[in-house]
Amino acid sequence: MAITRFTTGDRKDIFLYRTQVENLFINEFLPDAPGDCVKVFLFGLMYAQFNEEIDSRTMALTLGMSEQDVDNAWKYWESKGLVRIIGSRDTENYGIEFVRQIDLFYGKTIEESFPQPEPEQEAEDGAEAIIARLINQQLREIFDKYQMLTGRTLSRHEANKLADAIKVYNIEPDVLDFAISYCVDIDKASVDYISKVALRWKEEGCKDVAQVKAMLDRHSRRNEFYRKVFSALSFNRLPTPAEREIMDRWLDGMGCSINDVLEACNATAGIREPNLRYVNKVLENKMLEKGGINTRAQNSSTAASSPADDRTEKHLKAEDRNAEARVSRKVLRDYYDYIRQEEERNNNARIDEVMDKVPAMRDIFASETILNNEVLSLGPGPGARERRMAMRERRRALEEEKRSILTRNGYPEDYLTRKYRCSICKDTGYTDEGRVCTCCKDRAEEAYRWIQQTGK
Repeated sequence: MAITRFTTGDRKDIFLYRTQVENLFINEFLPDAPGDCVKVFLFGLMYAQFNEEIDSRTMALTLGMSEQDVDNAWKYWESKGLVRIIGSRDTENYGIEFVRQIDLFYGKTIEESFPQPEPEQEAEDGAEAIIARLINQQLREIFDKYQMLTGRTLSRHEANKLADAIKVYNIEPDVLDFAISYCVDIDKASVDYISKVALRWKEEGCKDVAQVKAMLDRHSRRNEFYRKVFSALSFNRLPTPAEREIMDRWLDGMGCSINDVLEACNATAGIREPNLRYVNKVLENKMLEKGGINTRAQNSSTAASSPADDRTEKHLKAEDRNAEARVSRKVLRDYYDYIRQEEERNNNARIDEVMDKVPAMRDIFASETILNNEVLSLGPGPGARERRMAMRERRRALEEEKRSILTRNGYPEDYLTRKYRCSICKDTGYTDEGRVCTCCKDRAEEAYRWIQQTGK
């Protein structure tokens, strides 16, 4: 017959006293435990608290169970970590040592994750040992705060999840602590919800509570902006994610002020069904009057301001390829004039440079001037055709000599040739057939940046 030895001590009439059961056992293990296992645990705990011994046969008879059922119950609690079986169950005698749940709860979720160093090792490690103790203390404070605010005891799974937020996801303890207060205040006390909120704050770049509060303040002001817009449009509902993205673009991409947006909302007063697309069109027309709209910049701004956006990078790149700057015709025409004038100035500067460094080039340009005057003065009459051909030959000879001088002095042979960004339309925006040139899209991008920089 096996004797289950708990501890030894002075014998007492234990049935006249009470057995203390830890609340952590009731909260964490009792709900899922088989009934027979609970009976064995409580009966054994009673004897252990009074240092009494009892043999397994007597226990089995008292509880109305078999000895094998008693052994299986101890195996169950050993697998849960609540008891340690001392000795072998195959021998006549073995002991049961109960493990305090407070040790299990705080010890295995914290100390085993951040083991305390031996004194010699602590002296050697220094800062690491101090950090480990600090994290342990911070976690205990976080556990205590959660339990105080929610009025319930953390389960081991929940405690591990909060510990992982710090040791696995590197969330700052003070940020996690603030997340608990924030979520409980909005009646979201789930540990999973709290962990996700703290992780989202970290992903948005918040490294401390001050940055979290600043971010929440920005979100609060943005939500107030949404509310004002929807109120101006008489919408009695919350905006959808797509609608928030449109409104964000007005502020972040188009640079509109809140007053600009509300003024555009007022323009919907005369239409039957006000909508954000109409407001967007009003704002775009206003931007065109000021110089243009860069929809590519808007897309980039929206992506940067929504790191948690569920759109893939591939989709964002596709949007960026399809986006383009839009400017008024006047702005585009003024920009074409600007780039032609700019190239003329640049070409004149190159001519002055070469003439200063290579005096012989001055004679070439002087000869070209004389030749141009002769061409202009050439009228109809006998021999005009022959004289015109002779002038063309002289022009070719001058061009050849010009290229030769340039290359001999280290310049490209086309250094003095006027350059165009578009060889098709010669930077006019129109082809020889009078059609809009394909370069207009690129020039519109440039015109948008030009008008923003110059303010013209």
